[in-house]
Amino acid sequence: MDGLFSAVQSGDRRAALEAIRDRLAAELVEADGRDAASIAKELRTTLSELDALPGGEESKLDDLAARRAARRADAASG
Repeated sequence: MDGLFSAVQSGDRRAALEAIRDRLAAELVEADGRDAASIAKELRTTLSELDALPGGEESKLDDLAARRAARRADAASG
């Protein structure tokens, strides 16, 4: 949690969004049902915001992880 707080406090939007992305991904692994669907939606939104920022490219691993998380959440919500 400290990394998330520090990233947000830094004022660096990309760092803050990346910290949020990482936190959501970690929570999604543990979530079930409606919680998983809600977290997956927030993760997709955060990833979209990161993609929209100038100057950075999402790695193929990040994209793969996000897609996998979304599939799992959709399957869990059922």
